[in-house]
Amino acid sequence: MDKRKTGIALFITLMVIASIMSIMAVSFSYLEKVQKDAGSTSALIQANLLYGNTIEVLKRFFPAGVDNSDKLTLIYTMPLVLSEAKSGFALNLSCEALMIGVPINWLDPKESPKVPDKNSLAKDVLAYVINIYEIEDPNGLEEMLLEAISGKRLQNIDYEPRLKIQKGIVSRQEFYRILTDYALKYDDIKALNVPWNKYFSFIKVDEKTKIDGNYLSPEFISAAFDVPIEIVQDSWIVGETTLTTFGKENSIIDQRMTNNKIFSNKALNAMHCTQTFAYQERQYGFKFNYIEGRSDNFEFNGQE
Repeated sequence: MDKRKTGIALFITLMVIASIMSIMAVSFSYLEKVQKDAGSTSALIQANLLYGNTIEVLKRFFPAGVDNSDKLTLIYTMPLVLSEAKSGFALNLSCEALMIGVPINWLDPKESPKVPDKNSLAKDVLAYVINIYEIEDPNGLEEMLLEAISGKRLQNIDYEPRLKIQKGIVSRQEFYRILTDYALKYDDIKALNVPWNKYFSFIKVDEKTKIDGNYLSPEFISAAFDVPIEIVQDSWIVGETTLTTFGKENSIIDQRMTNNKIFSNKALNAMHCTQTFAYQERQYGFKFNYIEGRSDNFEFNGQE
């Protein structure tokens, strides 16, 4: 059995490498043309090219609606590093599970009217974070978050009225801008030091949105189900332990834990990826989300 698993892992590894190589093959042909101009503008063009090619590979390798658990485990644990000696081009792709915490937008009950337990879960986790990290003004922070989720935040600032107001907190960058505003308004720098991404996810949500029950962070489990973090760390193996099994082993009685409208029983094709590339002794990078065949939140980091 061990040899069989090793063989499968090797096969998957080779498939991943072959797929990513196709990214570089297309990219090299373009990079030759911009070799004489490696400034910020051309770097952004290169990043967009790599981004488009990477998404196409991810769509083929992690098709929507399919249980890709083995391949997901591989890409989460083994960043891909590829290089080409002739041009000096190098590429590094690393991804992590995206839905490891409760969507921040569930704090607004209007975002999950048919499943009220989604809202209660988000509120419980926020209350836990506020308490353990000693947030100075809990009401002020929650009010600012709810204003952003409902779209009222943009109505209260200098915003072009002809543009459609985007509701919800749909990226980490947007969330941290809200935190910065909170820290300045209430003189509470502690809010900026909380590892929020271990408790919440920052994406668009709809009625079908679920949390990845296979890749939950120990911090989220501790906050959501009131379990000491030490116990979670001892018995929760990310990507292997199921939430149902964890609940039974630790005698946790919480109907939300077994609610398949909240937690997905299979690993979700939802990841946050960081891609860096080196060219002519310069380093550039960008980030993006990939969720079930679609991508969003592209962020170009520029020269690093």
